[in-house]
Amino acid sequence: MREERRGDGVDDGPGPWPLWLHSMATPDTDAAGCLAVAHELGLDGIELIVADDYPAALPQAASPAEAAAVSSVADGLGLRVGALCSYARDIDHEAATDRQNTADALRRAVDLAAALGAGHVRVLAGHDRPAEERPDAVRRAAETLRGLAPHAQAAGVSLNVENHMDTLATSAKATRELVDAATAPAVGVLYDQANLAIMAAEPATVAVDLQRELIRHVHVKNFVPAGDGRRPVGLAEGTVDWPATLRLLDGYTGALTFEYERRWYPDQLPPAQIGLRADRDLLRSLTTG
Repeated sequence: MREERRGDGVDDGPGPWPLWLHSMATPDTDAAGCLAVAHELGLDGIELIVADDYPAALPQAASPAEAAAVSSVADGLGLRVGALCSYARDIDHEAATDRQNTADALRRAVDLAAALGAGHVRVLAGHDRPAEERPDAVRRAAETLRGLAPHAQAAGVSLNVENHMDTLATSAKATRELVDAATAPAVGVLYDQANLAIMAAEPATVAVDLQRELIRHVHVKNFVPAGDGRRPVGLAEGTVDWPATLRLLDGYTGALTFEYERRWYPDQLPPAQIGLRADRDLLRSLTTG
């Protein structure tokens, strides 16, 4: 898989890691506009959604010309599209045709990633299930990922299973078990400690240790509980202790994506150009010594 930064082989503290902007941060613009916002914030690139129902995204059936146009904008700004965020999730479906349709969608996402020079595709690990159904679901999901892995490996793209609510990856342990079952070097982990905290799963000290050598990409965001749900807040204000968490990631050589959730919370989060400045400064201070 592509490396995001190269060091001298000496671990001398966390980072510096490339900082990317998730395109869910910019629901009022398109992919080129998301890149412009990332450039304004002084970031290194973006993680771009692949979907047909969102403006700051690439369509699932985007043409090579559409991918090239986005890549050209990124190049012009000195940025990169580092990862794609797919919403195809039926890798565990009971019906083989549904699993195949999902595999086809992920294969297209891999092709788009390769065309953009992106090294990562996010994978949603199917659907959460009762305990008695999970072993068979994990087996089906692992088989789907194993079948996709040679295509991703040849393209230089990592398929990253995200720690995520309502999937088979609702804990670091469950995520690790699924990725291990896939037995494919092209399949790794997208580490999201905020999601793990939302799910009351493992603390960072345990989650990182469980997943460490499989972590290919990291999402950063924060929240506080609010009623029956949560409220997004700045990285320094919420439940996840990001300074401590980043110290645990010593030796990680990937990027950090600001998963600024304005797509889901447009009334609670200001535009990214405003709302992410403090978070950007915090991560820069933590990762550059």
